[in-house]
Amino acid sequence: MDIISRAVLRRWQLELTAHPRSVGLARRQVRAVLAEWGWNGERVDDVLTVCSELVANAVEHASQPGGVVMVRLQEIHGDCRLEVVDGRADLWPREHPAALGERGRGLLLVRLLSEDFGVVRQLRQCRKTVWSRLLLGHPTDREPGAAA
Repeated sequence: MDIISRAVLRRWQLELTAHPRSVGLARRQVRAVLAEWGWNGERVDDVLTVCSELVANAVEHASQPGGVVMVRLQEIHGDCRLEVVDGRADLWPREHPAALGERGRGLLLVRLLSEDFGVVRQLRQCRKTVWSRLLLGHPTDREPGAAA
């Protein structure tokens, strides 16, 4: 049996209150989960940067005070998908900042760090999912003894 046929899809999710402190909490939890799954290093740092940007955007721009932001993580064979779900299907993220503004470059960074990136509106549920796909490496790059 080859390594592809033994690949296991791992899933994790965390529901957060839409509050600025949730950005750091999401980042710490995603780091812990990826470490538990055997992933560390520079590409994990990239996942954490993307997580921070997407959760911060959801909290600041796309959530009602006290609302909920959902962070989801999936990984199979080093292919990682991070999703952030918020309650504003009507608000589409802007990828292009104002020419002279100091803010608004987060999604450009997400796009640069990601293999793929997108947004899915779920109008019936009044929410959207902003997702990013990053390659962590090859399963042989994982820490010895990590959960398979």
